[in-house]
Amino acid sequence: MLIYVAIVFCGVLILVHKHYNYNLSPLFGGITSILLVLFGAITYQQYNRLPPPQTNGLMAATVLETPQEKTNSYKSVLLIHSVKTEDTLIGTREKVLVYFEKNDDIKQLKPGSQIIFEQAAAPIENRGNPYEFDYKSYLEKKHIFRQVYLKSGNWKLTGYVNNTPLLWAETIRDKLLKIYHEQEIGTKETEILSALTLGYKRDLDRETKRVFSSAGAMHVLAVSGLHVGIVFFAFSFCFGFLQKQRFGRFLYVMLSISLLWCFAFITGLSPSVLRACTMFSLIIIAGNINRRANIYNTLAASAFLLLLVNPNNLFEVGFQLSYMAVFGIVYLQPRIAGLWTVKNKAGLFLWNLISVSIAAQIATFPLSAYYFNQFPTYFLLSNIVVIPAAMLLIPLGMGLLAFSKIPLLASSIAFAVKWIIKIVYFLLFSIESFPHSTPDVVLHTPELLFVLALLFSIFLFLNSRRVFYIKSALSFAVLLAGFILFSGYKQINRHEIIVFNAQESVICFITGNRMYAISADTLSPDDYIYSSVQDIKRLKRLTKLVFLTSDSTFNDNFLFLDKGLAVFEGKTVLLNPAHIPQTNTISPNLIINLSGNYISQSVSEDCCLITYYPSRKKVTSGVKQHILSEQGAFVSSW
Repeated sequence: MLIYVAIVFCGVLILVHKHYNYNLSPLFGGITSILLVLFGAITYQQYNRLPPPQTNGLMAATVLETPQEKTNSYKSVLLIHSVKTEDTLIGTREKVLVYFEKNDDIKQLKPGSQIIFEQAAAPIENRGNPYEFDYKSYLEKKHIFRQVYLKSGNWKLTGYVNNTPLLWAETIRDKLLKIYHEQEIGTKETEILSALTLGYKRDLDRETKRVFSSAGAMHVLAVSGLHVGIVFFAFSFCFGFLQKQRFGRFLYVMLSISLLWCFAFITGLSPSVLRACTMFSLIIIAGNINRRANIYNTLAASAFLLLLVNPNNLFEVGFQLSYMAVFGIVYLQPRIAGLWTVKNKAGLFLWNLISVSIAAQIATFPLSAYYFNQFPTYFLLSNIVVIPAAMLLIPLGMGLLAFSKIPLLASSIAFAVKWIIKIVYFLLFSIESFPHSTPDVVLHTPELLFVLALLFSIFLFLNSRRVFYIKSALSFAVLLAGFILFSGYKQINRHEIIVFNAQESVICFITGNRMYAISADTLSPDDYIYSSVQDIKRLKRLTKLVFLTSDSTFNDNFLFLDKGLAVFEGKTVLLNPAHIPQTNTISPNLIINLSGNYISQSVSEDCCLITYYPSRKKVTSGVKQHILSEQGAFVSSW
């Protein structure tokens, strides 16, 4: 359909061009813009075509990533390139998520290894719990639609190895990671150094991620423009003399661009690295052919090129944050830095560092609050610590890789790297422990739009000094406040029951600004469900959360709980009907029995039985069923 619309607009554009005059220039520009949007939409549609239905048979696939150890399995990604049925060999190219059963054979799997198996892949589905991360959509943007679990005897190595540039990059990165591990600088220190210099974050433990995220320094562990800039300036410092001669200038351009893109390959080609490398490449070329590079045009050109290659980059959080941060730095940092004149070199460096941090934080705040629902209060302190440290650690990390075969030099560099990382981690841990280091800041979609419109109005005012933009900014601020107050009013008068899609029984009762989470056993902060409960509290802006177990006794103005029987805002809920004596005095509205063994009770007309799997016994007449494994979480509100 979009193709036909684009053809019509192309015809109109040709007619306008044929009879073009000055008065038609707005029409010509408008149609051109519409065509660009249409071509973008068509490209997106074609890029995200669903794979054909999978044919069962013997499948040959290539391992794309080094298997990563999980609690009960090893996780990786496969590229299925052929399927052999009884009499046909079908060529295909589909990426699937794979989980291998734990055994010693996994150590033989490397990027590029080919395996064969017959296990059919299953579609990836979300659990359907409220506010959970949309893992299915996240993988679809990476062209992964199915997953497969392979037991030890269900797959076999063929002995063939595929070699492509991306697989070479993954193999090279594995070898570089092995060099880091051989230096014995410490497990945590190696994980941080690997993320900082090679973009390898799979081994980072939850505690390290929490400390860096809460302190507002997580961006340092995600290889981005900062890291590419440090690599480029280190190269310029060493080889800048080449620009003094004509041939040397050509050599400088070729070497610097090659280095940047090699760095991008071994760090995983993330959107932020691709953006930075594309921008630096354009700036280097422009600077060496005596062309003045307009940073906004360079920014737009790099985005255009990346979206041509992969339209899904537009929906990558890293892509969005990266461009917002660069725009904020380019547009706001000179204005912030101009507020105070510093003549001392050390003071100027510190002030520039602070102004860059503030500019980037202002620009990325709306998206950070929308996606991560928190604000790092002490981000200035963290950046003063981590950015100078990164400027030291990235060259030292590269030096450690380059001189790993020289024992004395390698051990000296490793010693310096180890203690820099230890000091940085200690300082970030201290900052993260400060009071109110990461307050919850929640923005829902309408609120995000209001905040973006407010910031855009302020930016326009700074550029034009027109009072109209201040008035529009104030209007959007009033609309934002009004929407938040209205949402809060609706929440105060709302009651809700949520039964999570999980094999263990977890039920949430929500009334006004408080929530009660009831589980069979005490929830641990490491549990998936515990995080989900906290997400609901944060995203609904609730002020009180009470954790209870189903066999406990509790009573307040909103909830009565006594050993498996709960009464909440006029609703009676059986949390464990097996422990309730069969009596006609209990008429439940909701029966939660995940085992599926329903115990007959007298029920009301609106009673609902919630099970994880379909009930194995006949359900009493009049009782509706909600099967969590098939229908997702149960949510009832009134």
